[in-house]
Amino acid sequence: MLCKKRCANLSMLLIILALSNVLSARAESSATELLEGAQKMRQYERLEPALQMIEKAIAKDPKNAALYLEKARIYDDMGKEQDALAFYGKTLQLSPRNFEAYRARGDLYVSTKQFEKAVQDYSKAIEIIPDAKSAYADRGRVYEILKQYPKAIEDFTNAIKYTRPIRDWYYNHRAKCYENLKQYEKAEKDYDQALKIKPGSYEAIHGRAQMYVYLGKPDLAVVDYTNLLKVHPDDPDALIKRGDIFFNKGDNKNALRDYDAAMAMEIDESPHIHEKRAKVFRKTGKTDLAILEEKKAQQLRRSVAIPKI
Repeated sequence: MLCKKRCANLSMLLIILALSNVLSARAESSATELLEGAQKMRQYERLEPALQMIEKAIAKDPKNAALYLEKARIYDDMGKEQDALAFYGKTLQLSPRNFEAYRARGDLYVSTKQFEKAVQDYSKAIEIIPDAKSAYADRGRVYEILKQYPKAIEDFTNAIKYTRPIRDWYYNHRAKCYENLKQYEKAEKDYDQALKIKPGSYEAIHGRAQMYVYLGKPDLAVVDYTNLLKVHPDDPDALIKRGDIFFNKGDNKNALRDYDAAMAMEIDESPHIHEKRAKVFRKTGKTDLAILEEKKAQQLRRSVAIPKI
């Protein structure tokens, strides 16, 4: 299997090298041929040859917006943000309704945490193609970051409306927005939909379990956390949250079992797990053990200055 993969990679590299040599040797290569060559080079992360090729293309056809868009993408992949922004801008000067340029520049603005500018670019893209599912999803993601949850919900709803097949993360993100608005029943339904699309989704199972807790359905939450731990047995967060449910139900034995298991998984000692264990010991009359756990938690908090949970 490894040999086949290496052979395939080698064959592709030889094809790219051959393409580069052919285009370099042909002085009369058209701008379109050079663009296609540059796109191939960028696809396989040969960015310097791609840049050289696209510059030759621009020299042949300096008013072709597609060439400047490709140059912007190359600089984007190189991590040269200012150069990329300059050429996305040049693309839009030549082609003011260029959907791809607005989308790509919006993505770059997100990666550089310029969220308001990203919203503006995604909005422009949507004006150009009103049923552009990807632009709605991307803008919704930014609105979620900005905590503008109603706007994010509207965008994720449009992404769901226009996408076939629907992606599970649209529902997961809309559910998080509903959760932040304390609309827990709507969030639960969205996590349900996400799980229909991707039954083993960690994010959806974890999210739905938390909604069950908020909605006063602890037994269903336990089922979800238990199923989650079957798939992700090394998840201390699921153990702690299931332990909390057991503790609140008065099932101290299972609560302590989950807290102990979570503590064993933590790389560093966790003061809040010691505090949870202390509560179990106090509730079961083991005061001496509770005091030891509380002291340990205090020592850890003083040493690492962790805020109390």
